[in-house]
Amino acid sequence: MIGLDSITETGSGEAASVLWTGRSGRRYLMEREREAGVAMAPSRLYALENNGVIGWAGTAEDLIGDHRAREKFRRLSAGGASMLSLVAPRDPLAVMTLVWDLEGSRRALGRAA
Repeated sequence: MIGLDSITETGSGEAASVLWTGRSGRRYLMEREREAGVAMAPSRLYALENNGVIGWAGTAEDLIGDHRAREKFRRLSAGGASMLSLVAPRDPLAVMTLVWDLEGSRRALGRAA
């Protein structure tokens, strides 16, 4: 279940940090990426957020190796989704767990942490 304070932004402009609560209730401090020209690093996990919902989460490797992830990423990007990122765990199982926790999580509007 998602916590009451799912998202809070700190900072300003493109360097804003975002505190997001996953489906498990665990919180993640994510960075809001620049809208244009993002170079995806292999050591980071990325998420696309649209209307307060994370619709895709994964790594650059996911986009290369998984055509479904790539299609979902392209669809959300074309729809104007915002990109967030955080340092990816080194363990592949931990990455999959983190993706599960973030995808589909919703922001609780009107709440601040």
